[in-house]
Amino acid sequence: MTAVFYDLSEQFLANGRRFKYYGIVRTVMEVGYELAQTGNVRFVVYSPAHGSFFEVTPRLDGASPTGVMDPGLPPEATPIRLRQTFPTRNPLRDAVYPLVRAIVRRINLKRWAHVPDGVVRPVDLNGQVLVALGRPKIMADYLTELERKGIRLRLVPLLHDMIPLHAFAHRERKMFSSNFMSDNRMVIGHAETILTNSEFTRSEVAHFGSIGHLPKLPPVVAVPLGHELRRTGEALDLETPAEPYLMCVGTLTGRKNLECVVDAMMVLAEQGRPVPRLLLAGARRKRAEDYVDETRFASIRDKIQFIRDPNQTELWALYENALALVIPSYMEGWGLPLGEALWVGTPGLASTAPALREVGGDLAQYFEPGKPRELAAHIDALQSDPEARETLKNRIRAARPNLRSWRDVADGILQALRGKECGQTTPQDFR
Repeated sequence: MTAVFYDLSEQFLANGRRFKYYGIVRTVMEVGYELAQTGNVRFVVYSPAHGSFFEVTPRLDGASPTGVMDPGLPPEATPIRLRQTFPTRNPLRDAVYPLVRAIVRRINLKRWAHVPDGVVRPVDLNGQVLVALGRPKIMADYLTELERKGIRLRLVPLLHDMIPLHAFAHRERKMFSSNFMSDNRMVIGHAETILTNSEFTRSEVAHFGSIGHLPKLPPVVAVPLGHELRRTGEALDLETPAEPYLMCVGTLTGRKNLECVVDAMMVLAEQGRPVPRLLLAGARRKRAEDYVDETRFASIRDKIQFIRDPNQTELWALYENALALVIPSYMEGWGLPLGEALWVGTPGLASTAPALREVGGDLAQYFEPGKPRELAAHIDALQSDPEARETLKNRIRAARPNLRSWRDVADGILQALRGKECGQTTPQDFR
């Protein structure tokens, strides 16, 4: 019987920090939690210090600092990540990199020494199934090292998006896009089956494969992510504003399109309509701070408030009391904040990006991401007609049983493993 291992390396690298709203780490954690309930999956982390995987026993629920799940390793053991491959040659970098690798490895070995005896167990993954939901660059790191050692995984990765391969994304980050393509090519080249976080991402993978940007594709299966915002026992250390407010999560300038939201607020101000507060929740981003501090936004600047790194209890309160969640992105692979808002029962104002339509269905209201006046009209309607807004909220609440839970996501992954998608395996191989 083939064992199934689940990769917690993404969460391991984020270990030791106060829980931050970060989509991929969150996805790894939530799906891992549900897989742990089945009792049929084993959990591993990759140690860059050793160039190999170790089996771990995750902490769950109240035993975990996240309130959900973590790898069960001390924060002092968190390694420094160092890229293992580059898509292009650079004589100076290539000359000094071996020394840098040696130094970082010594540091990581010292950090690993904080792991208590018996907490981790060496594991041989040669020929074993590894389900990996982290970033491709992390997978590429360990695939490079394992290939050097002659170890071949039966890799089942989940790809979250192909956004950096589009011309509008990362205009000033050519190296990022180049590395992203290289990492994805490596992951796809080693994959037995590919999972995607939405039907949209599945179509993106197929498109870039058809035009030669990606290698020959194995079977690709869409497993849409969840809407669920899990209740946790984390503390509530903030107060939500008493006045009406909009909420954005992880929204920046550029592809995430903070510009549209601020411009919509300016439209409302110019029209003499009420301007709600805007709460920007997530990690600190100086680029966003500098943008809203521009002189042209002086008339509404006092309406904009940053909420740093809310935990899941705080997110629930922020969603629950918001006038609406706004997600204005030009493109997304899925769109966790929109799903979470709907799960809580809060209206969602979303751009017409295809993945967001997958998430929001007929429950969300949509606007063109380049048309702030459309967004302003939606905001004004929500503010000016409380009865219609309450009717919308009741419809959203009634639809929760039809929204996707994280258990649905985990079941979808297990179903993909049980099906014919995984090479020549049979359902019995993955019991």
